[in-house]
Amino acid sequence: MSSVSTGGIAQCRFINRLLDSKDPSLLIYNDIDESFFSDYPAEYNLIKKHIDTYGNVPDKLTFLDAFPRFDVIEVTEPDEFIVSSLYDDRTKRAIAQNFNKVRDLIQSNDVDGSVQAILDLVPRLTQSSSIEFSSYTKDTTRYNEYVAKCGSFNDYYVTTGFKELDAVIGGWDRLEEYVTIVARTNMGKTWVALKAGAAAAKAGLRVGIFSGEMGTSKVGYRLDTLLSNISNSSMTHGNMDIQDTYKDYITHINEQFKTGGEILIFTPSGAHGKPVGVNVLRTFIAKAKLDMLIIDQHSLLDDDRHGRDPVTRAANISKDIKLLQVATKIPIITVSQQNRTSSETGFNTTQIAQSDRIGQDSTIVLFFEQKDGIATLILNKSRDSERDKELKYVWDINHGIWQFLPEETDATGGADCDALKDEYDDSGDGFA
Repeated sequence: MSSVSTGGIAQCRFINRLLDSKDPSLLIYNDIDESFFSDYPAEYNLIKKHIDTYGNVPDKLTFLDAFPRFDVIEVTEPDEFIVSSLYDDRTKRAIAQNFNKVRDLIQSNDVDGSVQAILDLVPRLTQSSSIEFSSYTKDTTRYNEYVAKCGSFNDYYVTTGFKELDAVIGGWDRLEEYVTIVARTNMGKTWVALKAGAAAAKAGLRVGIFSGEMGTSKVGYRLDTLLSNISNSSMTHGNMDIQDTYKDYITHINEQFKTGGEILIFTPSGAHGKPVGVNVLRTFIAKAKLDMLIIDQHSLLDDDRHGRDPVTRAANISKDIKLLQVATKIPIITVSQQNRTSSETGFNTTQIAQSDRIGQDSTIVLFFEQKDGIATLILNKSRDSERDKELKYVWDINHGIWQFLPEETDATGGADCDALKDEYDDSGDGFA
């Protein structure tokens, strides 16, 4: 019998308890995977494969037939101690493995890199083997939450920027929302996300915008248009005709945010050459103390897990965004491309480019179309409200004006589509 290394005592003890008890729940319910068994990866994988195939832990004789040199020891400690020791062992190894990396980064004067390396380690240090659950009949705190919502709705939800969409979904959930806005290229989906961000900031939230493609000025021009209705093309191309109007808006811009809201814009240039993945966005949220994050767009993020193909990378990024939302408890709104699948028979989450995982992870999926100045929001997925709801607007993209259409033509009092289009055409800017 070989001696057990100091670092592997906890691992060896756990495997022995597993073989003695033959109880797979010790492994499954404590969320224990291969990362816990640096000294015994093959042994763990044999046990896990046996559980997955047959539903139980292998017999000790079967195990020892595969690993005759494994150290069989008597284990008398309680399960709680054995599991806790295994977690401690993995934490110590993670710290040791990370120490040299952090030291090398500090020596090379890469302070940001060393900080990021420490942040990457934090989730592994804070993982716990414990689980919590509540009794439906005894835990009635949900009623207190209901009463609180009645008295202060804005503490739980924030406007989407579209009052008609608010009427359907109630606004973005401030604690549990991962929204994906989907459209084909050049439809204007970024405008939808920025409109939501501007509305949230006016409501008092600190809103972060990651723009993977547009620079800070272009994002700023679009926000200016949405908040002031000043011609976007005139700002972008330097038309002197609007200078006085634009200067007046910029001079009094803080009046837009009397409730204390703010918009913080982050682009790849702000990362100083570092790839921007979800870990960097986590730093952005913490450093800027954000209440909401907008990501434009999903495909422009780097995969921190380094997947080998585009589908895997997209799935990894979506999973990490979901975990980020759960950890930070702020609404996250992302923009994604729509694939080439026909939408003639309707919209569904399989039409999101790169990965079905994005639609699965999202709490809300909004498809967006626009043609001849008519913009349509299609609520394809919504966890807490009606789905497959279509909302149509006459959209003057150049001035950031959205006019809701109950119907494209509604003689009983709704807006008339052609009349509204003529009104905007008369302004001289027309539709994009």
